[in-house]
Amino acid sequence: MGFSTLSEIVDGGYCLSCGLCADLVPEGVIDMAFTPDENLRPRATRPLTADENARIARLCPGVSMDAKLTDEDDPVWGRILATWEGWASDPDTRFRASAGGVMTAINHYLLASGRADFILQARAAGPDALTSEPVMIRDPDELLSGSQSRYAPSAPLSMIEKALATGEKFAVSLKPCDIAGVRNLQAADKRARDQIVFTQAMFCGTVPSRETTWKMLTRKGHDPAKVAPTAFRWRGDGCPGTAKATYADGREVMATYNEMWTDARWTTQFRCKICPDAIGLQTDIATGDFWPGAVPTGDTPGENGIIAHTETGLEIARAAEAAGYLTLHDTDLATIADTQPHHVRLRQTFATRVRAATASGLPDPDFRGLAAKAAADQLPQTDHDTTYAGTLARLKVDTSDCVSEFDDWTPEEAP
Repeated sequence: MGFSTLSEIVDGGYCLSCGLCADLVPEGVIDMAFTPDENLRPRATRPLTADENARIARLCPGVSMDAKLTDEDDPVWGRILATWEGWASDPDTRFRASAGGVMTAINHYLLASGRADFILQARAAGPDALTSEPVMIRDPDELLSGSQSRYAPSAPLSMIEKALATGEKFAVSLKPCDIAGVRNLQAADKRARDQIVFTQAMFCGTVPSRETTWKMLTRKGHDPAKVAPTAFRWRGDGCPGTAKATYADGREVMATYNEMWTDARWTTQFRCKICPDAIGLQTDIATGDFWPGAVPTGDTPGENGIIAHTETGLEIARAAEAAGYLTLHDTDLATIADTQPHHVRLRQTFATRVRAATASGLPDPDFRGLAAKAAADQLPQTDHDTTYAGTLARLKVDTSDCVSEFDDWTPEEAP
């Protein structure tokens, strides 16, 4: 039996915090609020009707996804029309943005060329330095304000109805799971099909809770419960760049990429652990870090691995290159895979993790067209046995909206 209500999705740990559910019901019925463990979750202000719950369960990308992969597509990476190493041609964009600034450069081209009236994306805003808000950016000069990675929960699709209500054409530049929500909406809403002209996403390394960043500051000797920073940057100013917290009195606290993510474990929501698509299979363009072996060995000006999944993505990338916004160099899929081995592993094991989640008593998500068997067959059965046992052991302890360290679960690691 599948998911049928919003409460089942949230209580079962399948919520992604994308915010789409808030726009699938009348305004004000659902708001997004932070939980005590610093994740962002929908909160209904009244009991939802059966029809509202059914629509949410049908369109929620946390429990419903169809990448429409075929036997001709790569089992892990999907439909591939082109692969490049590339970066923003503008040196300032390349330096300031995450990785090589490819997403920002493409967005700049879309706005400057008039192919999109605005870009729907997320940037820092709200009551504290870690909060992100969805924005509709129309001025190319404002794009850099939202160019750096936001390693904290956000609800960008809570603005999708407002974007559609403009009647204008726009691009969506977010996470893979957000794009999955967009594709679900396009299947149900003609406005979304007509007005959303382009989608792109980064290869996503999960959505950490805000607690992860606060813990980093604590390790640096700063208690955010007493004095919180007024600004925070996770990456940028070189690739990967440094994390930097800025305080009202001018103090700055900095951490290297390794200090932030490699030397200490971080927490992430359960749904990220079983993600069927953290690499943007449903996007026009997907892009991410281009580090051999997935580990940065020092700061560089910034480089991206780039995949064009659709004819639209291929055409726009080449047009942005011709217009001087992008620098592209051909590469191959094996090189892309070498820079993202953790994503290869997640695609190969996601179906096993989902199977364990269902065995633990959770409803069965509607994940289709994801080449699950073909991807799983790339690993020996012993790998799946270990993954299944570890996931099941962890979920027998807690099947709620659990937060877990992002490593491969084994029976011995489960509490």
